[in-house]
Amino acid sequence: MKNTRIYDISMPVSGSTVVWPTSEKFSINWVKNLKEHGVNESHISLNSHTGTHIDSPFHFLDCNKKVKDIDLNRLIGRAFVWEFSGSGAIATGSMNKVKIPSGCTKLLIKTLSSTDPDFKKSFRENYAALDYEGAKWVVDKGIDLVGIDSLSVEKFDDRENSVHKYLLENDVIILENLNFRDVQEGLYNLVALPLNIPEAEAAPVRAILTKQGLW
Repeated sequence: MKNTRIYDISMPVSGSTVVWPTSEKFSINWVKNLKEHGVNESHISLNSHTGTHIDSPFHFLDCNKKVKDIDLNRLIGRAFVWEFSGSGAIATGSMNKVKIPSGCTKLLIKTLSSTDPDFKKSFRENYAALDYEGAKWVVDKGIDLVGIDSLSVEKFDDRENSVHKYLLENDVIILENLNFRDVQEGLYNLVALPLNIPEAEAAPVRAILTKQGLW
């Protein structure tokens, strides 16, 4: 790892972390302290989709594929970061401009959610996300993992959850709420491992990119 730069692309988790409007925010409660108990100890509470996280098929599909069923090998490897400068739907017209290197099957999408600080301060409905045709493009191109820095991979007004369902039905791993603030478009190594919560439909992830010595 000498001379290899590491980019932490995970969102910090705190009480100010932006969450989905219907989700409970993160909280931390100190249950022990050094003066009274000889140790500091805390209890944390968070929604499984808080901060950077992975969705399992069980989140949207009538199946039993949960976090325990996600192959960790698929969360490590070469990934291409593509920068999308617009807002709203990421459709096939834009995605046809993506120049993914041959053999790379992981696509990470950098949007205004990383470059505009307001997107990380409060929830905004006009975040960039895939539409159904964009999701089909991902599947048709053989992408097996798609990540995005928005809170969701699909648009806020997609009431049918068609993007999530289509990607998960086609065995595409979904990473959401990444942070590409210091990351430029290009090819990287990705490591994105979820907490080992076997029965959950989703789990927080500590995700990093490295640049040198691509696997």
